[in-house]
Amino acid sequence: MIQEEIKTTPRAWFSMLGVFLLAFVIAMAFAGATDRAWEDYLITYRSSKNLVDGHGLVFNHGERVHTFTSPLGVLLPALCHLLTFRGSDAAALWLFHVFGAFAFAGAAALMLRTASSLRLPPAITGLLVLWLVTDAKSVDFSINGMETGFLLLFTSHLVWALFACGSRQALQIGLACGGLMWTRPDGVIYIVALGLGVLLFAPGEKSRREWLRTLGIAAVVCTLVYLPWFAWAWSYYGTSVPHTITAKANAVGATTLWGAVKTWLMLPVSMFRGVGSLDGLFMPSGWFYGGWPAWLLPVTRFIGGLACLVWMLPLQRAEVRVVSFAASILMAYLGYFPGLNPAPWYLPGPAWIALLALAGMKSRLVVPFGIVWLALNTWQLVEFTRTSAVEQKLVDDGNRRVVGEWLKANAKPGDTLFMECLGYLGYFSGLKTYDFPGMSSPEIVQASKNVGLEWHRLIGELKPTWLALRPLEAAKLMKADPALLTRDYREMRIFDVSAEVERLDVRGQGLLAFDSIFIVFQRQEVTP
Repeated sequence: MIQEEIKTTPRAWFSMLGVFLLAFVIAMAFAGATDRAWEDYLITYRSSKNLVDGHGLVFNHGERVHTFTSPLGVLLPALCHLLTFRGSDAAALWLFHVFGAFAFAGAAALMLRTASSLRLPPAITGLLVLWLVTDAKSVDFSINGMETGFLLLFTSHLVWALFACGSRQALQIGLACGGLMWTRPDGVIYIVALGLGVLLFAPGEKSRREWLRTLGIAAVVCTLVYLPWFAWAWSYYGTSVPHTITAKANAVGATTLWGAVKTWLMLPVSMFRGVGSLDGLFMPSGWFYGGWPAWLLPVTRFIGGLACLVWMLPLQRAEVRVVSFAASILMAYLGYFPGLNPAPWYLPGPAWIALLALAGMKSRLVVPFGIVWLALNTWQLVEFTRTSAVEQKLVDDGNRRVVGEWLKANAKPGDTLFMECLGYLGYFSGLKTYDFPGMSSPEIVQASKNVGLEWHRLIGELKPTWLALRPLEAAKLMKADPALLTRDYREMRIFDVSAEVERLDVRGQGLLAFDSIFIVFQRQEVTP
């Protein structure tokens, strides 16, 4: 069997080691060049530190609210904080960089193993690996404090288990699925998408009935792997559903299964109209803020659309149709539930599955196309590295962190803070937060049910001590309720690095400009 040859051939192991080292070096080089700490990492890390420091797995002391999404994403930073002797947040983050880079590298090595087992031509296999390890969002979110590296690892493990596992296949599928659930609750979408694809196209020598039996056993294994966390979270928080999901669902509004199916059915149409989630699949993070070449979007949109439609083309091998079908379901899910422009950390998993579909296409154009795509990918990664480095230095550390530290120095015990961007402001201020849509705050969710989602109504209901607003947010509040920012609140300070951002010679300046100005307001005692 092919997979047995890979197990025992030194050349195969040497190739996997080479890919592992290449991916690890790329990820760590990106970390070194950018010193990246993503906004959402700090949301999670606040809970991680509280756990290690004896306050429980909570965002605010004494409030058992499930304010993080990923079990691994909160437990591994806690381990990093512990291993660095609770002495340095920077050291803990760098250790987590290493964990994420290892996971990213392991995912790339597993994809090489899968491609080899599927007997893809060596040139295409090599191109596939290089596509994966130069995907800018995958590199970024594998090391910036998010759980993406582990999502890619378990996704690659699942794909390998489905297509290239020689023995104990049900066990390997179940372990991979369990790992996905420990990584993100929406890992279940990956499981369902790939499982449906397998039952639809029946790859390999198994019949659909045999596949159904294998997947049934795997489901039991997955349940046993994930059950400890599910049970503990339920007992500790009173629910196994993260409050982040509850808050976002409350803000998005009602969704239905038919709405998701309709989005999937309309995917080809939305691709050509340019109104779907496929626009962001291979674009850099924050592309919709501007600053990237106009030609890049139609090119990447076409590539993403092709990858999600390969399953409809005749004469394609079953494994390719499975992953293409799964990619289409994942992109429809992201286009319906999070919205037309899903957050960039949702996209590396679908991107890797889509790239495997492209590599497996039966076409003589795959190699010349692949070389062009690799050049474009590499250019994006280089440009995005430059952008990320200045974003971290100037906007994240130079502005958002400064806002949080100023609030910590000027606030009083018991003060509360309302804002949208929870990570830097929430972590460095240390305040009780009313973030929108309420990921750390059940009060926001409850208030929105009482008065609606408009910010001026939420602020009027909750009466936070401090507001930290971008100029556009402040302008909207002034238009909705002029008295709010003139009578109830007083402007205390403006934090502005926009002039420095405008002088930068990097791609994606629109994203940097978005967080370049914050205005801090303090609530005033209003005399009746």
